Amino acid sequence: MEKFSNEYFHKLANDLKFDLSDEEINELKKDFIEVEKQVELFEKIDTTGVEPMVYPFEEATTFLREDIEEDVLSQEDALKNVKDVRMGHVHVPKVVK
Repeated sequence: MEKFSNEYFHKLANDLKFDLSDEEINELKKDFIEVEKQVELFEKIDTTGVEPMVYPFEEATTFLREDIEEDVLSQEDALKNVKDVRMGHVHVPKVVK
């Protein structure tokens, strides 16, 4: 049984609310296989003795500016072109199951 079958991609596309042709699925399979090979290369890297990092930088970031509010839109101005506003928020249709 192949790992990335056509049925897998059809179900995934259906869940994300779009269709894929068989040609597009074959291209995706090639891409997924290539990504899998790259992940395998990462897994081969010897990380013994390397501590995991919680934050990507060793130094604390201290050079950020203060946040100064300028030209703030009112809620009415921000929502005036929205088709569907519910309880002061933009309402969009659900696109993923």
